[in-house]
Amino acid sequence: KLENKPINAISNVNFFFESPKNRFVEIIKEQVPWCISRERVWGTPLPIWNCTKCGMKEPLFSRNEIIKRASKLPDGEHFELHRPWIDNVVINCSRCNIAMIREPFVLDTWHNSGASAYAGFSDDEYKSLIPAEFLTEGIDQTRGWAYTILMENVIMKNKGQSPFESFLFQGHILDEKGNKMSKSLGNVLDASKLLTENSVDAIRFYFMWKSSPIESLSFSLSEMGSRPYQVLSTLYYLHVYLIQNSTYDRFDTKNIDLDFVVKSKYFTMIEVWILSKLQSVINKVTLSLDSCRFNEAAKDLEEFIINSLSQTYVPMSRDDLWDDSMETLERRNVIYGVLGYALYIIDILLHSYSPFITNYLYLLCFKHKEEILLESWPKFNPELVNTEVENTIDKSKQIVSLVNAARMKAKFKRRWPINRVVICTQDRNLSESAELSEILKKQLNSMSIDVKIVNFSNYLERVNFLNKENLVTLKAKLRVNKIAPRLKNDLKNALESFDQVDFNDLFNQFISKGNFDLKYLTGETTLSTDDVEFSYEGKTPYIMMESEQENVVVFIDTTRSTELISMGLMKDIARNIQQLRKEKGFVPTEILSSAYISGLGSDDLLSLENLKSELAYYVRVKQIIISPDKLEDVNYKEIEIDGRKILISVQ
Repeated sequence: KLENKPINAISNVNFFFESPKNRFVEIIKEQVPWCISRERVWGTPLPIWNCTKCGMKEPLFSRNEIIKRASKLPDGEHFELHRPWIDNVVINCSRCNIAMIREPFVLDTWHNSGASAYAGFSDDEYKSLIPAEFLTEGIDQTRGWAYTILMENVIMKNKGQSPFESFLFQGHILDEKGNKMSKSLGNVLDASKLLTENSVDAIRFYFMWKSSPIESLSFSLSEMGSRPYQVLSTLYYLHVYLIQNSTYDRFDTKNIDLDFVVKSKYFTMIEVWILSKLQSVINKVTLSLDSCRFNEAAKDLEEFIINSLSQTYVPMSRDDLWDDSMETLERRNVIYGVLGYALYIIDILLHSYSPFITNYLYLLCFKHKEEILLESWPKFNPELVNTEVENTIDKSKQIVSLVNAARMKAKFKRRWPINRVVICTQDRNLSESAELSEILKKQLNSMSIDVKIVNFSNYLERVNFLNKENLVTLKAKLRVNKIAPRLKNDLKNALESFDQVDFNDLFNQFISKGNFDLKYLTGETTLSTDDVEFSYEGKTPYIMMESEQENVVVFIDTTRSTELISMGLMKDIARNIQQLRKEKGFVPTEILSSAYISGLGSDDLLSLENLKSELAYYVRVKQIIISPDKLEDVNYKEIEIDGRKILISVQ
């Protein structure tokens, strides 16, 4: 009898997730009788012969046993063990010497697969390989292979021993709408076509990224071509960015000395931040992969590649790379070292998801070994962790996001410099760290930033502070549902009177004495803070955005002087010239001879003339040639900037 042996066998098995484990346990507890034979022709013939006369049954479990007992072997000793050849063998009954007949049925195929733990191994191989370290199958196999391999091993060993140490049950692949794929419905994906027409790396990453392995996955080609593709594309171009810039400075990415980088005086706060973030990623990805949380690891890699590296570290350090003087070479080498080290680690972490692109990029940029698979798995380095800097930079990113939202509200391009940004926050690091303040100025593209340290314990305190700083215009309205029951017929008069109230005076009285006496045509009432709903908006020329969750409010000054307008135009033109360089196939680091600009109005001509050297620096040319009219022998491209039609060229 099996008794509790199967349950005991899986007591120490790691199923990674509770729900499939519980399902499997319940199925084992049922111990439903299993008919191991099938009425089919093809399969494993039952090795049992029956005597039609005396009813004796004789099992013969090996070829040698059959040969010894056979009275006839029409196909010789090397006969095929399947039907119909096995039935040509004649076995005589050992009691009455009558020809026996083999059982006509075959074994259930699940019996075959369940025997895989021992059927294909010698005794020594079985001892060294079983229990298997890891097995995986679809969730339907809780009643299939997972069940049969366990039960047969328990029967063969006659004890509660599992043939596997861990088992991952996985969900199924469904169509985009969450329906089961079926040929009759016409929603089946042709795997060959899918792999031929799409990146295998993208497909693999998408499967792992989309959902938890125990959940069914609704497969969408369009979704696969969006964020998952963006992750791999961004990773590729980050490597290109590293190679193009490091090659210009003859920096060898194959021999990065991280100790030199960390000890350099040019190792700044943003390098501390990105390396600390990288250690978090190493730790999270390692733990997630060990516990089969593949989607969580994929999301952590996505976050680091897109948000931390591409959208934060590269923009923060780009200006330092643009300065190609010898005096700043060590600073540039620090950036190459940090970016290179981060990409090297990410290539290894991502390799199991997308092996082809990561191996290609590894060999292109690093090639410490002949193949990336020969590299050791990255180890978490606590010495590179700085949670204080991580939190500070992360909070500054939230501020950048709020300011960008305010820019969008004001219809200000991010390229346009703004006069002033006011930041109201609880984070003292923003005001005490000169380095962080300078980083923020660059990120916000602002001429100045003004950090005001606040500690709002409630909404009224927030409103009071912002009002005193003259940053907001107050608004207020009566909560009709609160005052209507007590004012009744006087409600209309009270509302009309409230519209004439000075909201600043109203608010100040609430702050000073906690209430406000409202007089109206037919009487008077005392209003509490529960009776009035305050709101506010940025006072002209400010546009405001806030995050109540983070207790941060930002204001951007929308005043645009002639100087700011000129700088904005210059950066718009610079972006278009950089795009033209790209279209013509010039390497970003290459310094070209000239850039030509034509078609500007007289005011724009004059303002841009004073910014020629800065424009030349941005677009990496030796000289800027500005002319009111087109020059001969120059092949111009027409662009449009805020309604202006401008001609540009590079050569």
